[in-house]
Amino acid sequence: MLFVQKGRYLLRTFISIAILVLIGSSVHAEEDFSLRFPAALNRFSPYADVAAVGGASAGSKWQTSANPASTGWQHIESNYRISLNPQYSLIHFREGATLHVITESITKEFDSLGTFQLSLAQVRSNESTSLQRLDFYYDMDFVQAQWGKKVTEDLAFGANFNYSSSDMKYKAGSIDIAHSTSDSYGFRVGSLYRVIDHLLAGIVLDYSWTPSKTTYFDFFGPGLGDLRINDTTRQYSIRTGPSYEYSKDSTINMDYQFATFRNDTGKLDVHRYSAGIDHRIVDALFVRGGFTIDNSGRTSWTGGVGIYPLKQVSIDIGYQYNMFPELRSEFGRSQLVTVSLSSTL
Repeated sequence: MLFVQKGRYLLRTFISIAILVLIGSSVHAEEDFSLRFPAALNRFSPYADVAAVGGASAGSKWQTSANPASTGWQHIESNYRISLNPQYSLIHFREGATLHVITESITKEFDSLGTFQLSLAQVRSNESTSLQRLDFYYDMDFVQAQWGKKVTEDLAFGANFNYSSSDMKYKAGSIDIAHSTSDSYGFRVGSLYRVIDHLLAGIVLDYSWTPSKTTYFDFFGPGLGDLRINDTTRQYSIRTGPSYEYSKDSTINMDYQFATFRNDTGKLDVHRYSAGIDHRIVDALFVRGGFTIDNSGRTSWTGGVGIYPLKQVSIDIGYQYNMFPELRSEFGRSQLVTVSLSSTL
């Protein structure tokens, strides 16, 4: 009888550990999910015009750029010099996981202080099943404060602070498998420089740290007990690239990005190359296309349009295919559609 009880305990222990391993990583991935997930999020572009050109925007003159210096590069042409920008992004994975991202931002230009931007975002997932046959849930709330100022006719600087709070769950039906909560704090600085007429170059530096608390539940009842792990993921990245304006407001953008992600499970280094074209057909219509390729040879394709019916109103639509390959082991290939609206006051 004692032998049977020990056998059952060992079996429960083996199954529990096996499921925890599936949560952390997959057969086809060397890096832990806790590293690959922030690496995938690092690719996300909330603005449709940037998403449509592969995310390449370090040298962009537009305020939608990932470079905070671009926030102050151009004047806001309106009475109160205020810009309102709501966005919605739908990220759908082949295995059924869907993320809804709603972003709101307001930008205000001041005479001598530069331009300030405040952004909020809410991320909500559906209830879906991963390739490991576990149900996945994810929520995140995000806030960002950004500043940019043009200090000379050819040079601008910018800075950014952002914070997010997230909640991630894995379940098997009604059984709780794992629950993780985290708070992320990030800083970003950037510079934008006019090299020659029609050619801008930018550089962006990022640092963030994300302390997290993860509980793996003893879902087989008495035996192992709940396992609680505290860890901190740190992220460092540099992004640089040019933007060449070959015709009025028509540009070619190219970026190189290196990023490293580290926590107690190990380290993940990524190199990404992005390029895109933003072509003006007429003042009211732009077409865009681009791609991103990383050091593993994983390629993402992008496209979109910009519609500007009025001087004070713009509508941008962006599409991305396979932009989050770090998550294919769990959720399959992704497709993203982003719609951005802009209005100046």
